[in-house]
Amino acid sequence: MEKTINSIKNKSEYDMIVAIIGRGFSDYVVSAARDAGATGATIVYGRGTADADKQVLGISLQPERELVLILVKSNERRAIMQAISDKTSLMEEGRGFCFSLPVSEVFGLKRVAEQKKEQIKKAKALEKQKRK
Repeated sequence: MEKTINSIKNKSEYDMIVAIIGRGFSDYVVSAARDAGATGATIVYGRGTADADKQVLGISLQPERELVLILVKSNERRAIMQAISDKTSLMEEGRGFCFSLPVSEVFGLKRVAEQKKEQIKKAKALEKQKRK
C-alpha cells in the first residue's frame, strides 16, 4: 500500500489533455494544439447526453461529440491548453470544454525528436550503401 501512495504523490512527466467539442470541430483543436507544440492527437467520436431531450420538428436529436486526446509533457500542458482555448470557441457556452489529467505511466511512446534522429541515421546509412 505504501508504494501506491508514494507513486500518487510523485509528479507525472506526462499529462493527457482532453477536449470535448461538437462534431466537426476537432481539426481546429488539433491545429491549435500543434501550433503550441503538441506532436499529435487522437480523435474519438461519441454522443453526449446533455441535450438528449432536444427535439426539432418532432425528431429527437442526438448530440454528437468529438473527444480529442493529446498526450503532452507536463511542462507543455498549460501553453497547449491556453492555445486551444484562445484559437477555438471553447469559451462560448455549449461549444465544449477542455481539461487535463495526469498520466502515471506511458508505454510505447517515442518523442518526435527521437524518431527524427532515427530517420536521419537510417537515411545516412542508406546513402552510404548507395555510394558503395
